[in-house]
Amino acid sequence: MTRARLGVLLIALLAGLPGCIRAPEPEPPAPEPEAFAPACPNPAPAIDRAIGPALAEALRGLPTSIEGERQAGGLAGVAVGVVQGQTLVFAAGFGCANLERRSPMTPDTVYRIGSLTQVFEATAMMQLRDAGHFRLDDALERSVPDVWYRDAAGARVSPTWRELAAHTSGLPRPVPLGLETVSHLFRYVQSRTAASKPGTRYAFSDLGYVVLGQSLAKVARLSYHDLMHQHLFRPLAMESTGFEAGSVDPARLAVGYKRLELEDDGWRGRDASTRVAFPPSGTILSSISDLSRFLMLQFRGDASAGKPVLAAASVREMWQPVAATNVEGRSAGLGWFVRPYGRYTLVSKDGELPGYTTRVQMVPELELGVVAFVNETPRVQRHRGHGVERIARQVLAALLPALQPAAEAAH
Repeated sequence: MTRARLGVLLIALLAGLPGCIRAPEPEPPAPEPEAFAPACPNPAPAIDRAIGPALAEALRGLPTSIEGERQAGGLAGVAVGVVQGQTLVFAAGFGCANLERRSPMTPDTVYRIGSLTQVFEATAMMQLRDAGHFRLDDALERSVPDVWYRDAAGARVSPTWRELAAHTSGLPRPVPLGLETVSHLFRYVQSRTAASKPGTRYAFSDLGYVVLGQSLAKVARLSYHDLMHQHLFRPLAMESTGFEAGSVDPARLAVGYKRLELEDDGWRGRDASTRVAFPPSGTILSSISDLSRFLMLQFRGDASAGKPVLAAASVREMWQPVAATNVEGRSAGLGWFVRPYGRYTLVSKDGELPGYTTRVQMVPELELGVVAFVNETPRVQRHRGHGVERIARQVLAALLPALQPAAEAAH
């Protein structure tokens, strides 16, 4: 008998003896949690039914696709609003705003919108320009003498309003911690050297927008916060929008999470600590409901009832490309970013902070706007390949076919 056959026979005999080791049976898969993302008792999505059957049908499919993306990304909470013209046609929350309180995400949940704040500053800039305080291509030091810094050759330069608003000022991106007053801010800027000659190259700069906002406040002779409230929040009835988290009912305030973990007794989240680099400015706190009102401003004509917050021509001027960015096909406008979107134009702006991501995007030709929010760190969403950007893109992809026939008929 060959050695190989002997081995096979021994294995067969041993397998039949009691107490001998058998090959382990495969274990059944561990039961998966009912959901990959935490659940909270969200109110039913609000859908405007008086908008035409095609759009209404498209909107009815959004909750399934949005929740599917939330589950795939393991996201704590998501809120989405859709504006068409002057109507909020869809508003919904998914998941949790606060895991400890089990607070559901809703359209009225309040969260930090990060650098989406810059669009509000650019809008206030256009208001003051329209009121005759300056021209966009004036150097800031004509109105605010303290705003200047050095170019690479050491010469003193002052950016224009347009250059600050389109991120071509040459100022560095970050706002350093420890600047507590406007005087400190301007002295810090005066100590900087521009990375490029103002007006020649795009480079995103949070510092540039902090300088822009405080300069606008100087021109208006108001504090920065009063400028935003008096010029934008109150006229647009954005009653839940402001800067101080302490003034918000804790039950309505979203917690920003760095990481979620599923434990035996439920989900746990590690909060992101958000420290405002420049307290006199800070980032805006707002809600889907309030940001939808700001979106409606983008589609409001001058013939609308009451005094317009900003003339329609000035709104459209903000969408015009000023400088090409480092993303192919995308340009910086005034506060907004713009790029071709098939036969249309996509106007957008993101806001990112530890624990918070926001995206607003519009197709002006269709008077369609989307605002989406996720209370989880942007880096985690990018790593997983799921998050606020995909949600906003899915919403537009679902709604465009329903609106295109009407748009074509109008032409």
